[in-house]
Amino acid sequence: VSVLYWKAMASVPDMVGDVSFRRSATDKKMVDRQKSLHVCSRNISSRNRHLMHDLQGLVPHARPHPKIEMRADVGDQLQELAHLHRCNSVMYLEARKRETAFLWIAQAPDGPSVKLELLNVHTASELRMAGNCLKFSRPLLHFDREFDNVPHLRIMKSLLTQAFNTPQYHPKSKPFVDHQLCFFFLDGHIWFRNYQINVEKRIADSELMEIGPRFVLKPVAIFDGCCRGSVLWKNPDAVAPSVRRKDKKMRALEKAKANEKVAAQSTRHKAKNPPPVAGPLSRVFQ
Repeated sequence: VSVLYWKAMASVPDMVGDVSFRRSATDKKMVDRQKSLHVCSRNISSRNRHLMHDLQGLVPHARPHPKIEMRADVGDQLQELAHLHRCNSVMYLEARKRETAFLWIAQAPDGPSVKLELLNVHTASELRMAGNCLKFSRPLLHFDREFDNVPHLRIMKSLLTQAFNTPQYHPKSKPFVDHQLCFFFLDGHIWFRNYQINVEKRIADSELMEIGPRFVLKPVAIFDGCCRGSVLWKNPDAVAPSVRRKDKKMRALEKAKANEKVAAQSTRHKAKNPPPVAGPLSRVFQ
């Protein structure tokens, strides 16, 4: 976590520069009408549900929708919902068995889309960090250098920017820049952090305080459609959750068999070497 913090701190002077944080009144209207559809599947955990609420509080152009059923044609269903809500991006949280969840980020209606496994989720209310920011204030988006060097990460950067970037002159947005959304790529995972920017008289003396939420995304695959279509890229290191659960059961079974073997050896040893029989002088020194 400290490595991610100092990476974010190093990006503040370059990204902020000499910025005036005064409130600016304008009568201009939003031209870039970006809308993001936020929807979850049924049977999601309470932690993932609170995470979606935190993300909706960070994104003023989010359009929440009630939970939907997990079906084979979920891509067609999301494309239809995006058309009804007039959204050009989709953020879909798909729940699986035993706290396993996948986060889909797609561009509607024709794609592309990325499938990410959601790991290590901590909501803002759970962390209780000291940082704070205005609701729907404009964030600074910070991406690691790897997002510009690796081809499939460039696609993810474009989708994440469209999902989390606040459109200019959005009626719900605040004319302040007081927090920073950071996406770090480390150990094959994307680490998300939300920091408050404490601006001092000198920009170099500014500090970052974490607000939350925080979570980790493991890239699984990139598709050419909206949560459907052919696979453009697949992570060779990705392991299905069912395979991980099966390996966990096999390790537990092997450990149980090893314990039974040790118990059988102990029983045979005790049978061959019985304890000494108590004699008439056994209680002399008690």
